[in-house]
Amino acid sequence: MRRDRNSGVSLLNVLAVVAVGASLVQVMLRDQDGSILRLEEATSAAQARALAQGGVTSVAVGLRRDARENPEADHLNEAWAGAAQERIALDFGQFEVSITDARGKFDLNTLHPAALPEVRLFTALLAALELPNVLASQITQIVSRHGPLTGPEVLLDHGIAPSDVNRLLPHVTATHTPGPLNLNSVSEPLMVALTRNPIAARVLVARRKGQGELTANDLAALGLSQPQLAGYTSHVFDVRALASIGDARAILVRRLVRDPDTGVIESLALP
Repeated sequence: MRRDRNSGVSLLNVLAVVAVGASLVQVMLRDQDGSILRLEEATSAAQARALAQGGVTSVAVGLRRDARENPEADHLNEAWAGAAQERIALDFGQFEVSITDARGKFDLNTLHPAALPEVRLFTALLAALELPNVLASQITQIVSRHGPLTGPEVLLDHGIAPSDVNRLLPHVTATHTPGPLNLNSVSEPLMVALTRNPIAARVLVARRKGQGELTANDLAALGLSQPQLAGYTSHVFDVRALASIGDARAILVRRLVRDPDTGVIESLALP
């Protein structure tokens, strides 16, 4: 039978249209799959951020309540410290919250040539850490000229040796809200610097570890009075919250500053 040439052309046109249509459908499906994947990723990221923010908020709520109920001391036996959470694996990801009492570290921004008690204490801390005393005058000048510092790490930008900065980091901070050091959270080298008595400092740190806190009676039992620049409370806490859901990961680092009179918490972003 003789094939009509026009019918062949029509068939080719139909096949071409079908091919183009199939290609468009494939592209649409691929775009839809990509949109669904992006939506899932965005949802996981939002959930991770919300979970991390929830960790920070739980600490803030605990600290505000503590200001009303236990204003005389801050230590790890209190309810707010229970908001800290070691990293745990959940069905949908991981979660972790750590809390650092900023008043457990020496505040570098308190260093000024006229601030003799602070300079003496920092010099004693350097001695306890077996660091050169000249760092006291060097860092005091840096703070005076370039302060307030945003963090101890900026000392590297002003010529302080990395090895010295690394040695200092566990024991120093930089805040915009100066206040007494908290004997319930200072490190052993800082306790040595405060008491000028390495043996007594070691005993106090061990006693604090055993009972969770220190009181004036603990110092008196060792023949010590409350050191200058020290107390038993804190109003500045650094919180780091990590949450992961699927491949999404959120880390929030906040400084919670508590008004000592009202207990109101201000949350500041840390670098």
